[in-house]
Amino acid sequence: GGPVHGVVFKGRRYDTGDRGDYLRAIVRLACEREDLGPDFRAWLRSYVTEEM
Repeated sequence: GGPVHGVVFKGRRYDTGDRGDYLRAIVRLACEREDLGPDFRAWLRSYVTEEM
């Protein structure tokens, strides 16, 4: 075989091949954006409150 390479990674990781992780990644990224975050977080908060 060939050489093996590795990377030490510290941070969030999402498997975007997994439907649940894909959605978590999209929501997290949207919440963190300055241009989308405030409105999206407010909408998400009200959506979760309504659905519960």
